[in-house]
Amino acid sequence: MITKDNVEYIAAPIVYQKSTIGAGDSMVAGMAFSLAEGKSIFEMAKYGVACGTAATMTEGTQLCKKKDVDELYKWIILNSVSSKKIKIDA
Repeated sequence: MITKDNVEYIAAPIVYQKSTIGAGDSMVAGMAFSLAEGKSIFEMAKYGVACGTAATMTEGTQLCKKKDVDELYKWIILNSVSSKKIKIDA
């Protein structure tokens, strides 16, 4: 996730994938939910990654499960790396 002032690498957890159907939809839904809850754009991106990853853990066309999302979100928070952009004056 990159903004004018910050860069944040959001690590995607490695999970046993049962299906990728609905992973993108789950990611977008998680992002929309986060924004509706007033979260920052960095929290939004992390929650979206958690939802998309959790969706791959379900079979067929099932979407993500909240329990899986919550566990993955905690992992993502612990494993993400952020930095502030360094301004260089010439």
